[in-house]
Amino acid sequence: MAKVHELGLPTCQVFVDEIELQFAGHLRQALDKYGIEATSLVVGGPGQEVWDFYQGPLTIGLVPRDSREARVAHIKKASDFAKQCGIAAVQTHCGFIPENPNDPVYRKPLRRCAR
Repeated sequence: MAKVHELGLPTCQVFVDEIELQFAGHLRQALDKYGIEATSLVVGGPGQEVWDFYQGPLTIGLVPRDSREARVAHIKKASDFAKQCGIAAVQTHCGFIPENPNDPVYRKPLRRCAR
């Protein structure tokens, strides 16, 4: 938060690798100390995510079946963390959802996003 303050930015999005509820107070204190509003908590994973156009569609978000439920649980934990920090929004990359609603991969990730 010191760097965000040094840059003169009044807001930021917060990303934390490990979501540990006991650290929520520390984050809140840092935000308050520097007068920064966290507009959202950014969450990804768990599991491998490859950020390119080749492996990305296979590894990112809620589309990969083998990591979907663990990622939904992680997003829920992030939501609890954000609430404790006073951060109003949680954001994630939902994955590369097919454009065609008839594609069998289309429905399940969308259902998990809606819950």
